[in-house]
Amino acid sequence: MSRDFNSTNKTKPYIRRLFYRGKWETKAYKENRGIGPDMIKDTNFVERIHYGLIDHENNSVIPNENFIVNTTSGRVFDFVADSYSLMRLNWTTALQKGLISLEGSAFSNLTMVNSYKSPRVSYGEYLGSILEFYNNTYISQNIGITNITSYEIYVKNFFDFIFKETSDMAITMTRWNTSNNSSILNTGLAFSYSDIPMDADQQKIDQIIDHPSFDYFKNLSLNMGFSIIHNNPNILLYDIASPAGASMRQSYGIYTLPYIFSTRYIRTYTIDNNMLYNNINIYYNKYVNKNPQTKVVKVVCGQTVSEYIRLSNVSFSKKPYTDLEELNLYCKIRNLEEGSPFSEQKVVDIFKKAKYFLKKVDKNEAMSYINREYRDQVWNKDYGYSDLKKKFQGKTQTQSQRAQTGNVPSRGGSSSY
Repeated sequence: MSRDFNSTNKTKPYIRRLFYRGKWETKAYKENRGIGPDMIKDTNFVERIHYGLIDHENNSVIPNENFIVNTTSGRVFDFVADSYSLMRLNWTTALQKGLISLEGSAFSNLTMVNSYKSPRVSYGEYLGSILEFYNNTYISQNIGITNITSYEIYVKNFFDFIFKETSDMAITMTRWNTSNNSSILNTGLAFSYSDIPMDADQQKIDQIIDHPSFDYFKNLSLNMGFSIIHNNPNILLYDIASPAGASMRQSYGIYTLPYIFSTRYIRTYTIDNNMLYNNINIYYNKYVNKNPQTKVVKVVCGQTVSEYIRLSNVSFSKKPYTDLEELNLYCKIRNLEEGSPFSEQKVVDIFKKAKYFLKKVDKNEAMSYINREYRDQVWNKDYGYSDLKKKFQGKTQTQSQRAQTGNVPSRGGSSSY
């Protein structure tokens, strides 16, 4: 008989949601006081919130899509696809032998309902919503359409808007990828086999956790190298450190965790500026198509003269700044979107050293250096390892202390995997 997770509760909706969420955390799984057995992974726990999104050195990463392949029903990494195919084969065999039953379950034949979604596309949609607001609302209300007389002025006013009106908000792909805007489905390591809503706790209990076939499903997942998401058991996440999947990974020449990140992933700082300016250019062109002509009124020799300026579309690859200007702005943006952990002088110092790398080595090395200065800030958030550790030690670090140093203990991502 299935457990009742939606018993009558007449409290306010928000309190009721907290009640059921707490009940799920402690009662959904019988093992380990609600934590669940080994194959159950809580991706909301400290470092696992960035599983597949940062590498072992704290760099934000996204999949190299050259290694994302099609399955019969979705897309994932090549080595994940092979493990998935083998898992489905075992599942089908067990069903034919009568070892499991699908009646009343969410399992079906483990078809991928949702799988890999390109983080480039997701980030573009996110940044596009900001640029759409800038185009359709902010310019008319705060700048004036007649003041947008060139591409350069459009871009300058956009960044003025960002620095004036926002704080601790993702602007770059790097920050977006390590924020709660990204999804486990952006990693190429996960898929859902059933489209059960996150808050449908009773449905998850009835159709998955309390179903007679769940024990077989748990063991099969573990033996195929997959973990079951604690809060969303209808989602399977490939464990890239699982001994069970070692032979499959080795067939692709993958023997170590660093090698997976170096060959299957792209560090997002290497594409941050291209992605940012590409999207800005897309929305500048949309603005031009809507407002192709601007009337400018000025005084010449004591007389008021009207002049019409026609705006032109730009190529998607156009850059509004020199490399040096771009690096300077990138330093400031990274500091802003991380919640300004560094003082203005510290940001200036970072730029000076980046300038040195630009002249002595190249732009890639300059970007790499800037990223190294900011990458550990991912753990300086309220949900980070640093805060959790200090909480247990009774020494919560204040925002002012962070602003002075911007430093946290070095914490690689390897323990997440």
